[in-house]
Amino acid sequence: MSRVYCDNCTEKLDEDDVRWAYDLPFCSDCFNDRYCYCERCDELLTTSNAHFSEDYAYCNDCWNEDFDASAPDNPDVDDADRKLIIELSRNWLQGKTTKRCVIKINSNDYMLPKVKEKVGLVETQLYVYGLRDRDEYQISASNNLIEFVKEHIMLNGLDWKVTEGIGCNRLGISHKLRNENFRELIKLIKDVARVRVHESV
Repeated sequence: MSRVYCDNCTEKLDEDDVRWAYDLPFCSDCFNDRYCYCERCDELLTTSNAHFSEDYAYCNDCWNEDFDASAPDNPDVDDADRKLIIELSRNWLQGKTTKRCVIKINSNDYMLPKVKEKVGLVETQLYVYGLRDRDEYQISASNNLIEFVKEHIMLNGLDWKVTEGIGCNRLGISHKLRNENFRELIKLIKDVARVRVHESV
């Protein structure tokens, strides 16, 4: 059985005891000190960014929806979400069903909203998150995506290293790739989403 170490206290952990947060392993104590889940939507939050009411944690969106009377009636919407809202509205008026969506991102990463905007609407939901730069790998792909990602990298002559990550439809991208290979990264995300649709048909 493989073993990992807590990213905070470096305690040696069995694989079954690891608590993951943004692709980093933690022991239960360190995870509970630093992270929590939104009571309403289950989004992973740092405790410093969570809003608390009666010992329940809430993300910013859920907090504003239920608790903040001063929340704006017309909040800022990024371009990717605006395109989705327009498409949903048009299709609803025409009696059509919309299957396209925007990728989900770790909104705490300042670079990922630009990735989300450039990718646009896709047929398959993906969660994209940032990784710290490492020598061992630059991309973490969940089990159901890893072969597609490796094939894309090989066919496009890229020297990116890939490791298998957790979950489903998840892509972790290193800081260096997001900075220096933005165009290639957008193509990868779009191609992976397209391949997954064809594969599931």
